[in-house]
Amino acid sequence: MARKVQMRNIGIHIAAAAAALMPVGVAAGQEAAGSTGIRVQIRDSAGVRIVENARPPYGSRLDWRLGPEPLVSIGRLDGEEPYLFERVFGATVLADGRIVIGDDGPKELRVFDRSSGVHLETWGGRGEGPGEFGGGQLWGMATLPGDSILVWQYLYPELTVFGPDGEFARRFIPERSRWDYLDRRGHLWPVDVTRNGLILAGQDDAYADSADVEVWDAGGGLRGSLGTHPGREAVRGDDGGRQPVMFGRSVRRRAWGDLFIVTSNRRYELRAFARDGSLARIVRMDHVPRVPTDAHVEAEILERVSHIAEPADERAKRRELRAMPVAEHLPAFAAVREDRLDHLWVYEYEAPGEETPGTLFTVFDPEGRVLGFFELPERMGILEIGEDYILARVRDDLGVDYVQVWPLQRGGG
Repeated sequence: MARKVQMRNIGIHIAAAAAALMPVGVAAGQEAAGSTGIRVQIRDSAGVRIVENARPPYGSRLDWRLGPEPLVSIGRLDGEEPYLFERVFGATVLADGRIVIGDDGPKELRVFDRSSGVHLETWGGRGEGPGEFGGGQLWGMATLPGDSILVWQYLYPELTVFGPDGEFARRFIPERSRWDYLDRRGHLWPVDVTRNGLILAGQDDAYADSADVEVWDAGGGLRGSLGTHPGREAVRGDDGGRQPVMFGRSVRRRAWGDLFIVTSNRRYELRAFARDGSLARIVRMDHVPRVPTDAHVEAEILERVSHIAEPADERAKRRELRAMPVAEHLPAFAAVREDRLDHLWVYEYEAPGEETPGTLFTVFDPEGRVLGFFELPERMGILEIGEDYILARVRDDLGVDYVQVWPLQRGGG
């Protein structure tokens, strides 16, 4: 039986919260068009909730709106040091409204007022002391309960935690990191963090045929194993080494409420696991696989060599890429992330040579029902999606990075 769910216009926050708490609109095994008019079928199979979605109409868009201009924009071409960014690796809005921006260049966390964008203080820095960082590249950051902030580095085992006022709390190597100085690529490191402080950790899937995925607590202790999953698609060369595949499958990992997405982008299918490693939910959307064409391959090669300055290096790279095996199909989607209302935002894949002016997302509700397409400007890279805002990194024509808070109005769809 279909059931339409209407949301009263009682404010963005209340409407968005209601959307996050809506129960499944149909019983298991039944089909409904839902409030968006898009067909959704939900069924249970051996304890796994399966959500089958039709694809939204081509060219359609959700009735959500991004504000005409940012509420605040932080960053400058020149001027005072705290407003100049080298490589922003993360940012978050704390409960009291402060914006914390991580910059790998000076190895700092910079804190700004949300309403004015004024710099308030700086945490961390380059060095070997408590709360300072050495030469490793800062790679990710996330909030823990109580607005503490966890920071991790690329291919390095130590995790650092700052308190909500910037005080250095602790630095530790998780007992599950499997750190090996001679083979750093094999260790586990954070991929994402849930709002209740559980860490989704995994091995880098680029270097092995398979990669382990685990769930840790905020101290690095094992809370659950999500098993071993296929690594990034590759073939074995004559020397036995792994040779990457152009347009090959890769694994996408993300926290989603109380679940953890570990899924391949070969098909339009999002597989979500419970903490004990059991498969809990499968979300699918209609998708027609596309075979890569010669034009796709040439456009991909052109993109990969476009930043190589030396002609000889460019020619060598072109030969290497033309010898690379090509996947049977293009990826079904590019990436996935969640917002603070447990909606999923799936980056739609753009085939090389077919790029559009904006970035298109398919948005799913907390149960996995498709809501529709939402588009952001091309140069806007999402750092965090709140109830009524998008925190984004925006790059201008001069290559200057800004961190901006944009108002987000969620409509009834």
